[in-house]
Amino acid sequence: MTWDEMKQNQVRAYNHPAGGSPCNMCHGKGWMLLPWEEERFYHVMMPCPVCGDKRQQDDIARRAGNAPRYGDYIDLTDWQRELHRKAGTFAQHPAGVFYIGGQTATGKSHLCSKIYYHIMANGSTGLNYEPWKSFARRSSKDWQLIETAKGCNILWIDGFLDAISRRGTPTAAELDRALEIIDARCSAGKITIISSCWTPERLDDIAPQIASRVEQASGDGRYFLAVPDGRENRWKRPA
Repeated sequence: MTWDEMKQNQVRAYNHPAGGSPCNMCHGKGWMLLPWEEERFYHVMMPCPVCGDKRQQDDIARRAGNAPRYGDYIDLTDWQRELHRKAGTFAQHPAGVFYIGGQTATGKSHLCSKIYYHIMANGSTGLNYEPWKSFARRSSKDWQLIETAKGCNILWIDGFLDAISRRGTPTAAELDRALEIIDARCSAGKITIISSCWTPERLDDIAPQIASRVEQASGDGRYFLAVPDGRENRWKRPA
């Protein structure tokens, strides 16, 4: 068997394994093995031309814990520009807690997503995304979820303490669970990104211990932020 024949056999064995796959080119690997022209190299790995981009996007989504990802943040007003600037500063030098609270549809999750993905793109691992309502229900039956939230390197809690009880405020069990997580992460100096319906002032009303820990861990309040109230401040698609 010649050198070139051996390389072609190895290429066929990798690219067309037994068992089949939805992709006829790479058979589900997302990558293809191609023979290299220079004699000192055997092969080169290339993204599959059919499904490679999607596979890489899926890999990114898995690494990010399937956290939502948005387009550009549109900052048309002074308060939007200020929050955008602070989010960018935190993303460049992440440490402690970034908290942003206030009314819905004002871009809170959008800014948190930009921070989260920027940190991931710069090589961080151990990221964890948790939408609070779902997390509160699941963690009441699975203590390991709480331990993971306490110990992961980067945690984004979306909709933190958003009410799931009929009375419109978090339950005592939720507040205890939230304090356990926040206290553990602040004590360990872990990066935590939080979006919530509760402004810092309102959080202090319903959960003063949590508010105190967040304020201390957010650069003494530098990243303990609120969006302004008012229907006029809700996000609108630019004309």
